[in-house]
Amino acid sequence: MVKLLIIIIVLGAIIGIMFILLNNEKAKTRDAKRLSDISRLQAAFELMYSDTASYEQAAKNGCSQVGMTASQCNLKNYIPSINQFKDPGRYQYLVSKVPSEDGYEITFYLEKSYYNLEAGKHTLSPQGIK
Repeated sequence: MVKLLIIIIVLGAIIGIMFILLNNEKAKTRDAKRLSDISRLQAAFELMYSDTASYEQAAKNGCSQVGMTASQCNLKNYIPSINQFKDPGRYQYLVSKVPSEDGYEITFYLEKSYYNLEAGKHTLSPQGIK
């Protein structure tokens, strides 16, 4: 009976550790997707700037207010699937500075530290990720 109890406790500990490791890996996967999406958004904004010498076109019929999602930005010419851009977790990619002639800001969150980026809130702008 004692042996059975010890086996159950050991198995429970192993399952608990595996659960924690799995959740950690899932968070890293979601963060990798977020950074991939943000890189695509940055490339789209830069292509728009290259074409029009402004980021303002993204706000026309698009993300014209702070707090709107980045998927509402008028970037269909550069990312045809922009309306399907969605954070893979519980966060959103939000416009924190409406695209203008010389700038834009998109806010996003990371769950874990990822390379040189800490966990938490980050902002994409023409200067890169902060």
